[in-house]
Amino acid sequence: MYGWRGRIGLIVPSSNTTCEMEFHQMAPEGVSVQTARVFNPEITKEEEKEKAMMQMSSELLRAAKEVASVQPGVIIYACTTASFIKGPGYDKELGEKIKAETGIPGYSTITSVTEALKAFGLKRVVLATPYAQSIGEKETEFLQKGIPGMKVVAQKHLGHVANLPKGRLTPQVAYQTAYAINRPEADGIFISCTNFRTIEIIEQLERDCGKPVVTSVQACFWMALKALGVAGPKGFGGLFQK
Repeated sequence: MYGWRGRIGLIVPSSNTTCEMEFHQMAPEGVSVQTARVFNPEITKEEEKEKAMMQMSSELLRAAKEVASVQPGVIIYACTTASFIKGPGYDKELGEKIKAETGIPGYSTITSVTEALKAFGLKRVVLATPYAQSIGEKETEFLQKGIPGMKVVAQKHLGHVANLPKGRLTPQVAYQTAYAINRPEADGIFISCTNFRTIEIIEQLERDCGKPVVTSVQACFWMALKALGVAGPKGFGGLFQK
């Protein structure tokens, strides 16, 4: 039986081509990943982003019920923007709605990221994203308001509004974007977006910069394994030793 150690229910935007694949690559023996999708309108204008994210999240409970039918031990809503777009508190609300609907613990991406940053005790981070500038700035605002004492000391956003192009970016782009904005005063690095490929470069970036790296997909998978009580894999960053 697949998932004899634990099953993860994963909910991703319909146009996400990365998160599901990275979950499968990181999964320890005996851990399975079952996926449901919520429709993500492929918009091209920054000002349409919040409406698109809310439209997508309106399908969350339908997707949660679907993936709950395989009886996972945890359900992850894997979209970073959808979970920070309405500010601190909304992310936990999403997880609570999943739990109320299915009886299964649920976590959003930015909730998972917040817990990962706290696990390292990080307070001064650099932020690298594929997002449009205005969306990246909203995430910075979320982090600084939502985590006491948190300061984003540098940030770089690659300017993508639509989701599909983010999935076409290579892990090397993630590495280069984060490395270029690393600062001596930063105690950690956060690479955002569950459609931005990162898992291949996390450990190299940690070695080269000498500090912890947290990414959206990595943090989601870490949170899922914690909920299942399963030890993390090796090769995908220091977070899995937390």
